[in-house]
Amino acid sequence: MSSLYPAALELREGVAYSARYNDVYHSRAGGTAQSRAVFLAGNGLPERWQHCTQFQILETGFGLGINFLTTWLTWRTSAPKHARLHFVSVEQSPFSHADLSQALSHHPELSEVAASLLASWPVLTPGFHRLSFDEGRVTLLLGLGDFATQIPQLTLAADAIYLDGFSPRHNPDAWSPSLLRQIARHCRHGATLASWCVAGHVRRALEQEGFRTQRVAGFGSKRERLEACYDKIPRNAWETMIRRARHQPLLQATLRPPPTRQALVIGAGLAGCLVSQALSLRGWHIDLFDALTGPAQAASGNPAGILRPHPSRDDNRAARLSRAGYFQAWQQLTTLTPCPGRRTGVLHLADHAEEAQHLQQLVRQLSFPSHWMRWCSAVEAESLGHCPAPWGGLWFAEAGWVDPSAWCRQALDASGSQLHCHWSSPIQLQPMNSGWQAQNAQGHILAQAPIVILACGASPLPLVSSSPDWAMQSWRGQITQIDSSPWASGHPVLCRHGYIIPDAPGGPCIGATYQPESDTTPRSEDDQENLQRWERLVGYRTTTPIRTRRVGLRNISHDRLPLIGPLSSHPGVFTLTALGSRGLALAPLGAALLSAWLEGEPLPLERDLIEAISPQRYCNGGPAN
Repeated sequence: MSSLYPAALELREGVAYSARYNDVYHSRAGGTAQSRAVFLAGNGLPERWQHCTQFQILETGFGLGINFLTTWLTWRTSAPKHARLHFVSVEQSPFSHADLSQALSHHPELSEVAASLLASWPVLTPGFHRLSFDEGRVTLLLGLGDFATQIPQLTLAADAIYLDGFSPRHNPDAWSPSLLRQIARHCRHGATLASWCVAGHVRRALEQEGFRTQRVAGFGSKRERLEACYDKIPRNAWETMIRRARHQPLLQATLRPPPTRQALVIGAGLAGCLVSQALSLRGWHIDLFDALTGPAQAASGNPAGILRPHPSRDDNRAARLSRAGYFQAWQQLTTLTPCPGRRTGVLHLADHAEEAQHLQQLVRQLSFPSHWMRWCSAVEAESLGHCPAPWGGLWFAEAGWVDPSAWCRQALDASGSQLHCHWSSPIQLQPMNSGWQAQNAQGHILAQAPIVILACGASPLPLVSSSPDWAMQSWRGQITQIDSSPWASGHPVLCRHGYIIPDAPGGPCIGATYQPESDTTPRSEDDQENLQRWERLVGYRTTTPIRTRRVGLRNISHDRLPLIGPLSSHPGVFTLTALGSRGLALAPLGAALLSAWLEGEPLPLERDLIEAISPQRYCNGGPAN
């Protein structure tokens, strides 16, 4: 697990200073002036993005965010109307929200965009955090963790590099030959690079990796600065290297023309609705098919589901995916009006003394910010949950619940005229020369497109032949909803061998059963099992009448990880399925990943996680252990 070392704000003569690195965060001649003179002008900006549809920048050392904020302001006034800026930056020692706010208050010329950044500033946890601004025209992908860990995990096609960071004398890791080699691997042919640093070993390392470098007149107290271009390697040799590395989105954006911007999406649960929205907002024409009568008729039709992270002591792949999806989901939800969810907090109660000890060790080992996840004593847990909590519990203050069916409807409404929905339309997919056809049972062609996204959950795959053998299993889950809650509105969600969502639309939701079968008929014995969950959590048996019950199927892969990505055995087919019990977090994450993949944008997830969830892991005998 990559460790974070939060920065401590110190000002010297009004300039932010790092005692750890014994260096200032920007020139005393001015942060925004340095950004414009060294990084924008050094990369030929804004002239170079005048005729682009997207532009990607990679920065080492986010610091105060001045380079990002200055670039964002410049983009607003000079970029084509429908173009997108993707700014990717890595930071090992991020500032807390309070310290960043104080530091940026010394740069009033950035106040408007700084306020937007601060409003979206992420919880300081390791990994990638994707923030969206200006209705999606500007995206910041912020990798929190040390450079050596985070930069190799990136996947982008950089047009420009901002090589920043503290002095090589005080922070040599940020300028090492191995790091510069990784940066070169993320560049398009012809990408530019700019830096205030002209150290000989840095220039030699860049030349070794394929950059042509030159020293030019400097800024402020620096006599010289550095400009470079990644074009020493012949283009055909570079393209061969990229093909061998199978680097996305360099392959997508550089080596082949973009596909016709049309896709067939199969399945109108949360996954299908969110990926349809993500692509529609990028100008794609989407045909969405579902065998049922409307959206969210299967598992996504539950009245409410819990949206919380699922941490582990070793911060394993499932935990990291859960955390990334949690952040992606809430970022999207908070932009919706009305929001189809509520951050009531989630209280996970320990079941016995041994589990309490384990959870306390987890909190200490992960050292995540306490306002996001912390341990509660028995007294505090009982006060928060208004329920027995003899062993205490884990408190997620910013977590809560979501109405997935409402979210589905809002996603489809936001897709506008780019989306065509086909209800009560079971289909089969037939390959054709330029993509895929969706045919009904009579063989009539309903739609065709070069891209297919399978988001059909527990439903059978509609591929006519050679369907992949993923050995997935459907697990039945029944929820029970009662008429009224004994608690006031805003009561936290309670979890322990089941859950209670007190504020679920229509009454408290209790669940859920977990059985390896695909029967969707509600059962009275499952209601009784859920009412026993209520009793174990609350301490008494409720006499409130049952309002309704509902059964959904969880689609689960052999290794319990989702299947998200391209299916190489079926060109043009992508999957967004096997989300299990984590659909509220994994569906928005998968939609963001696939839409970025298809558009050749920086991928919003670490490379090792992309490989872990790839459907290709089931080739040649099944997933690796």
